[in-house]
Amino acid sequence: MLRTSSFTLTVFRYPLLQQIIRFSSTDATAGSINAGHDKFAEREQALENQYFRKQSEELIKNLQTKHDDLSRRTQDLTREQKELRDEIAKLEGWWKPKQPASSTQTKQ
Repeated sequence: MLRTSSFTLTVFRYPLLQQIIRFSSTDATAGSINAGHDKFAEREQALENQYFRKQSEELIKNLQTKHDDLSRRTQDLTREQKELRDEIAKLEGWWKPKQPASSTQTKQ
């Protein structure tokens, strides 16, 4: 039967234990760039803010373009519906069956 040495168990056990301790740490500022409040951290924060502001502006611009396009399409469809209703009314009036002459004739 194979025996596992204590060395093998130690090698595999401790890295896992270290990861568990590191992930369960409650110190939120550990390793954080902003914890130092130095010029580098301020510059990084400013660049992040600039990037996200630019992304937001592009998103708003795209949404406005889509909104304008949908508004234009809605107006076009409304106009086409009105034209079709008018044409249907015109055709119904044109094809309207004529009333037969009154039956005042006497039968012989």
